[in-house]
Amino acid sequence: MKRNSGVAGLTILLVLLLAGGAQAFEIFFWQHDNNQVVQDPVYNTRLTSTQSLVRALNDLDLDYTLNRNLPNDLSGYDIVMTSLSFFCDE
Repeated sequence: MKRNSGVAGLTILLVLLLAGGAQAFEIFFWQHDNNQVVQDPVYNTRLTSTQSLVRALNDLDLDYTLNRNLPNDLSGYDIVMTSLSFFCDE
């Protein structure tokens, strides 16, 4: 794993640990990007912002639900994530 990926991973782990110790978390990742692809410096390939963050979650071996539709009820999830990385006025 590259250094930047390690920093992202440590950040996610820190948030998880502060949220509730060493228990299992229900994570919902709302795929709300515009599919704009850029060169990702961590993985050295072209990815969307969601693909990059999903790879970080996978590298940490975390279970999550990924969906383009935001559920009406998010109470079953401990953590809700989305990417606000790129802007495209379409």
